[in-house]
Amino acid sequence: MSELSERGRSGGTGAPLRVALVLDRFEGGPARAAVTAALALDPDAYTHTVITGERGGLEAWAERWGVEVVRAPGRYALAEVIGAGAYDVVHTHEGTAGRLAAARAGVPRVVHTWYFPPAPTLAERRAARHTGMFLAVGTRTASRALRLGLASPERLRAIWPAVALPDRAGTRTRARQLLGLPLGAQVVGGIGPAHGARRPDVFARAIARLPGGVYGVWADGDGGPAARLPGRVGRGFTERLGGERLIWLGRRDDIADLLPGFDVLAMTGRHEGVPYAAVEAAAAGVPLVGTVAPSGPDIIRAGETGLLTAPGNPAQLADAIGYLLDNPAEARRMSRAALKRVADRCDPRSLSVTLDLVYRGSSPAV
Repeated sequence: MSELSERGRSGGTGAPLRVALVLDRFEGGPARAAVTAALALDPDAYTHTVITGERGGLEAWAERWGVEVVRAPGRYALAEVIGAGAYDVVHTHEGTAGRLAAARAGVPRVVHTWYFPPAPTLAERRAARHTGMFLAVGTRTASRALRLGLASPERLRAIWPAVALPDRAGTRTRARQLLGLPLGAQVVGGIGPAHGARRPDVFARAIARLPGGVYGVWADGDGGPAARLPGRVGRGFTERLGGERLIWLGRRDDIADLLPGFDVLAMTGRHEGVPYAAVEAAAAGVPLVGTVAPSGPDIIRAGETGLLTAPGNPAQLADAIGYLLDNPAEARRMSRAALKRVADRCDPRSLSVTLDLVYRGSSPAV
């Protein structure tokens, strides 16, 4: 039995396990999910440190919860921090450098989470050989890892992201005030970094196909105002397609407060796992439209918990959004089913049980 398992069998009477959470950038859904899950673990059994290459918008939030944040820009700084940290577990959430540095430092347990299907690169294959356990967000992510031979069945668990579900007491009136839109308007939301993989251009083209009373609001988790967006979705593009009906909010840290103001959440990404924003939206009762790639179907069962469309198809996306806007009873039925689907699966306490088993080396094969 491993030293970590022995500590677990001691009933928490020994020193807590020191866990490092390694992220390239400390912002966005993966970073928030990583810390949310960590905070659900027994604080007497675990301490956590976030090691990040770039500081982000979540730093103050994490430190309010007592999570130390250490900046390590570049692979050499990362290796130095991990080597000096005397960590029991290194849990990486992006890239390969953290896993390799942990292996060189002799960290007893190395865990990695894939948030979307991995690529069969030489770097990934090398890092995989030094990884004790993998977590995969979404069944398609897990399936691809197995097909590529990056993980064996006993070293892999498919999970859902840990999301602290928002309080549904947040009002539509307040959300519309924050959005600057009237209560009677129909509003379609999009959430995430406004870069190519998320396809904000598909979102914009879909909004342009909808009637004049429909607004599209994109809350960008990584970028700034419309003037700083990529050329495909900059001011000129916005004006040509939807004019004032397309609103780019820039970076926001109040997404949970905005969600009740959306009539539909549209997910247009090509490479997402189970999107963090989709889980929050389902919890807030917002109907969902998403794509079939790669793990959209994990949260959206077509016609049951939302509607699915082909990636990169604005006409199909517009049709699906229009259907939900025109059929509010159907939209409510699907949103209730989506809430039921995510409520237990994404509870941080559920993932904390998995993490406890994985960190202590006693996780059964899945």
